[in-house]
Amino acid sequence: MSGAEQMVREVLERLGSNYETVLLTGRFDENLPFIEERKNFKIIRLGIGHKKIDKFLYPVLAAFKAQSIKPDIIHAIMESYAGAVLVILKYLYPQAKRILTLQSGDLYTSEKMDNFLFKFIMKTIHKSPHVITAISRFLKKCSVDLGTDPDKIKVIPNGADFSNIPSEVKSISNRVFFAGRLSREKGAYYMLQAWPLVLKEIPGAKLVQVGDGDMREEAFKIIKDLNIEDSVELKLTIPHDEYMKEFKKSEVVICPSLAEGLGIAFIEAQLCGRPIIGTNVGGIPEVIDDQKTGLLIEPKNSEQIAGALIKLLKDTDLRNKLVKNAKESVKRFDWNKIIKDIENIYEG
Repeated sequence: MSGAEQMVREVLERLGSNYETVLLTGRFDENLPFIEERKNFKIIRLGIGHKKIDKFLYPVLAAFKAQSIKPDIIHAIMESYAGAVLVILKYLYPQAKRILTLQSGDLYTSEKMDNFLFKFIMKTIHKSPHVITAISRFLKKCSVDLGTDPDKIKVIPNGADFSNIPSEVKSISNRVFFAGRLSREKGAYYMLQAWPLVLKEIPGAKLVQVGDGDMREEAFKIIKDLNIEDSVELKLTIPHDEYMKEFKKSEVVICPSLAEGLGIAFIEAQLCGRPIIGTNVGGIPEVIDDQKTGLLIEPKNSEQIAGALIKLLKDTDLRNKLVKNAKESVKRFDWNKIIKDIENIYEG
């Protein structure tokens, strides 16, 4: 489950009973009901039940549905399709308080910002809310660079559920958990290219990855070409409770992302008491203090990936030091605290 999805869940479940709350989302699957009543909130699914088509229909359908509901507060989580809803509602239903949460680290690359039309759309989205919350200082700076008044932006990170830590699950020697989708932006290509280098130093090492992605077929080909089938296990999406156990089973957790808004996987790994390796991009350095609570490496660098993994797998003292330091720093990501900051935005 992504950080954005977790935020939606936590806000609805923790604050839903305080307000008359409705979640407007795409239908994406024709087997899902249009309307679903939950304990503290209602879900309204919009669209025809087709994943790709519903994404493009969503901004217009959600805007007109929101106008019919006449809410006091409209909170858009993620600045792409949900952000586009706020642009429409700025004119269609201007009396509601509009809040936008920035989550997407991969929308602000130099390549994308060099595209005039894309940059114009992003500027328009960032100008549409009354208040912006950003999950990292990095995303706040991205918004300021687009012309947003910095006083309009509050940094409120994604959190983790401190009550959902698996118990009685022990780590397996030399097991590495790649906590990212099989996609380019998560660094899957560079991770797989690094693995033979790890095996040269630690022949019994095992790499485990969970989650689908657009590189899945390519990943299987790379694994076969590199002759590492016996040491790599790719799993499809699993329930979040089982996903958390994957952290606990592993000695080291890594996600060599090319872009990242914050990196919920690093927070969850720290919560589970496992040392982490991440790239020095986006909001990741706001979670990982290099050499203190984890290791930072450069993106697109298989040699650095392999070097950091070998270093951590061989050095028990370093692993223990990173875990001990992270145990304190991760406390700032407790949802019990973060949800109060979000409610203050609603009430402000």
